Amino acid sequence: MTNIELNGLLNEFLTRWQIEDIRNMKLNDYVGTGNRDTFCQWVETKTRILGSIKGMTSIKFGIYERKKPNKKPKNYANGKKHSWLRAYGNNENEVFENIKSDILQIIKYSENGNFNKIDDILLPDLFKWKVAFLYSNERLIPIFKRDVLFSIGKHFGLTINRQITISQIHEKMILYKPFNKSVYDFMFELYERFGKGEDKLEIEKEKNIRKRKGTTKRNTKPQIRTTSSTSFIVEQKHNKIQEALKEKLSTKYGEENVILEENYVDVKLLQPDYIGFYEVKSSSYASQCIREALGQVLQYSFCDTDTRKKKIIVVGQYPANDQDLGYINYIKEKLNLDFEYLNISI
Repeated sequence: MTNIELNGLLNEFLTRWQIEDIRNMKLNDYVGTGNRDTFCQWVETKTRILGSIKGMTSIKFGIYERKKPNKKPKNYANGKKHSWLRAYGNNENEVFENIKSDILQIIKYSENGNFNKIDDILLPDLFKWKVAFLYSNERLIPIFKRDVLFSIGKHFGLTINRQITISQIHEKMILYKPFNKSVYDFMFELYERFGKGEDKLEIEKEKNIRKRKGTTKRNTKPQIRTTSSTSFIVEQKHNKIQEALKEKLSTKYGEENVILEENYVDVKLLQPDYIGFYEVKSSSYASQCIREALGQVLQYSFCDTDTRKKKIIVVGQYPANDQDLGYINYIKEKLNLDFEYLNISI
């Protein structure tokens, strides 16, 4: 699968399991034998190529339905059909509501980039960090096996002991991800170096599926392409950033000086001596936002007939990291282009 296809699969998951779907989710929607549309089936099986959590028993979900109802494991609490982690409660309904609450918290922390708060959530690491990745806007590297993570963390200079947290390792991986590589490309690269045994073989198998052969000529015939999901997930995040930006600018400069969507400009700021053109992007990294935004916002600025000085600002959700800053400085120096990057938390 190409990166575009992987992004399509991710959007397919996010379309199927929106926040309201999870809030309204019942136990049999969450996990169950013979149901391939449960939340846990999507996380473990349908999105396996987005990061494998194969290897642990179904207790990684916090609660699961036993294939053989009469075979009750001794290490967990048991009901008529389900087994669960004792710390989550005394009966199926109580346990499931507590687990659902934890999943909603994971999603909230992931969307806001507060990954360190996920460490304290009770759900097993393998499962909760896969959920975190799926809702993180690709701000995590999809590697979830502890032994592989520890090897990677050690390679990047972390001291691996009882105090180390999974979020610290993920933070290091993101810090060292080359800005021109997708999280999936970097995941495959890290697994090649630090993966072990069956896990490495599984990742190699997935990687081989994604390989694209070269060609000596291009097909120039008209084509119709369809995707398995829409882009409304991205649109929702874009709108949230846009609204947060509007509030920030309105508070500082006055609501009458902030205009949305005039001539397709996301946000325009009117000041006596200049006009600010703000182009909002919802991509995972500042460098991606800049690549997507500059062509558009330059055209908007060029077509605007106002004689005041024009300032160009690219807006994203996340702060620029060191690699992003290097990219920004490179563009400014090589193209002699004056622009700014602004991150807006949502």
